[in-house]
Amino acid sequence: MRQKQTKTPPNILREIQANKILPVYLLCGEENFLIEGTLKQMLDHLLTPETRDFNLSFLEGTDVTTQEILSQVDTYPVMSDWRAVVVRDTGLFKAQQRSTPITVLRNAFKIETTDPQKCISTMAKILEVKPYQIAEQHFDYENSVVSLINELNTRLNDEERGFLERLPQIAQQLDLYSTDASAVDDVELMLEWLEGDLPKNSVLIFTVRGTVNERNRLVRAIESVGRYRSFAPVEAGTSLNRDPLYIKVTEKLSEFEKQITPRAFSQLRIRTGGDMHTIAEAINKIINFVGDKRQVDEQDIQNVVTQNTFDNIFDLTDAIGKRSVRQALKSLHDVLASGQDPIPVNATIARHFRFALQAKLIAEKRGLRPLRSRMPLQDFIKNIYQPIAEEIGSLLPKSTTHNILKQNPYVAYKIFQTLHSFTTEELSAGLEKTLTVDTELKTSQTDAIATLEQLVYELCDKP
Repeated sequence: MRQKQTKTPPNILREIQANKILPVYLLCGEENFLIEGTLKQMLDHLLTPETRDFNLSFLEGTDVTTQEILSQVDTYPVMSDWRAVVVRDTGLFKAQQRSTPITVLRNAFKIETTDPQKCISTMAKILEVKPYQIAEQHFDYENSVVSLINELNTRLNDEERGFLERLPQIAQQLDLYSTDASAVDDVELMLEWLEGDLPKNSVLIFTVRGTVNERNRLVRAIESVGRYRSFAPVEAGTSLNRDPLYIKVTEKLSEFEKQITPRAFSQLRIRTGGDMHTIAEAINKIINFVGDKRQVDEQDIQNVVTQNTFDNIFDLTDAIGKRSVRQALKSLHDVLASGQDPIPVNATIARHFRFALQAKLIAEKRGLRPLRSRMPLQDFIKNIYQPIAEEIGSLLPKSTTHNILKQNPYVAYKIFQTLHSFTTEELSAGLEKTLTVDTELKTSQTDAIATLEQLVYELCDKP
């Protein structure tokens, strides 16, 4: 099988500015602010203000069909070199997203001999290829198998790896060409368009909030003729000077001949939750507030950036970490009063316990003494956070939302301070309780506030 090669993704904006303009782009990810910012710059270069209204179309939602999209793309530009069609949050990509690949693979493995047709059909879906492409060992199939093996890595045992090697032989024994060719859905129609003669004066831009599967056939087809770019949340660096968000904030402030102190930046990040859109708005307010003052300090942040829901939630999880029932219940009511729905609040509590469990296991493995509040933040980052991130950061989940070492170091600092309050078993049990509450909130008619109050009380209660 061909080995998958890792390459640095090209800079879309630089290419467009150099007039290397491709027919289709896919911008996706959890950092919607970056997606919209990139889209704006793309459109500003492609279209002139005078003819923009004539040559720009926006389509949005899962109800938009491929026929509607292509109808807009095939329209010739008016008094302009380019026409742009922006499609937001189409169902084309969401329809092919998948979950728990290792479970799906193992289920297919179990029916290899009893129901080979369903086995191949299942594997075709997880690999996002056609069944006949498995039989023919098509290039897309080989790449997808290598990608799946790399993703699952050590979770695959030898028998399961052998099963993946046998897939073409299993598929070759089946009738895989009897499907109704007239039943062409939106995905197939878009794939057919991408493989044909693409317009020379139109640019199709997909934007998707959230991640898409890199093995999605549409993603691979777009990569072959255009560009795919995923915008992940800006993660905290292992040190301040390596923090991408700190770099962006200092660059923006330097345009106005201003600097920000490290403590002020930490306060800014905490109060905004690290959300780039909120930070961008805050910076504009800060610049106006400080006037001729060159240095932005912690007091400026406190005066300008109001305490938001993120602060309230942080207070809630911090109080739970300290097992302070009264403070935790007060913070819970503050969070709910700010307009937060119960389900996301519970998810945040679950996230805290997941991080605390990771921190507890790390502390036990490295023999760390209870941190409490004696160690300054910068000493924690230098002596604990950075060495741990370098040593075992790759062993934790790749997802930013599930990895304590991909958070703002301040978050880890606060969690490590409260580890002495819980045993490993209590943290694990607490996480399980939040998952039970999640099911209750989504499926039952119980009082959501009372359910969360009971959860908070149980989490803070000492055995």
